[in-house]
Amino acid sequence: MKNDEGFILISVLIALGIFSLLVLAIGQEINLMGKVGRSSALKAKALVDAVNTMEALKQEEKPVSGSEEKEGFIIESKVKEFSFSSQIYEIKVTVEDKNGKEILSLQTLREK
Repeated sequence: MKNDEGFILISVLIALGIFSLLVLAIGQEINLMGKVGRSSALKAKALVDAVNTMEALKQEEKPVSGSEEKEGFIIESKVKEFSFSSQIYEIKVTVEDKNGKEILSLQTLREK
C-alpha cells in the first residue's frame, strides 16, 4: 500500500504536467487566431477605404494626387498621365499604416 502512494503521486504530477502543456498550446493557438483576425479586419477596412478613394478619383473630372488620414491609415493617391497615351490617367491608391508600412495598393487607368 505505501508503495502505491508514491506511484499515484508521480502519476498525478505527470498528468498535471501534460495537461498544463496542452492548456499552454491551446492558449497560444487562441492568441494566434486573435492576431490573424485583427490583421484580416485591418486589411479589409484598408481595402474598403482604398476602393472608395479609387472610385471617388475615377468620378472626378480632373483627379488630383493627395493624401489623407482615416482611422489609423494614411491613404495616398497619385494621379499622372499614362506613359503610352496623354489621353489616359494612371491612378494609384496606396494605403499605409501609421508607421509607413504599406498594407495594400490599387492601380487603374481612366480616360480623360
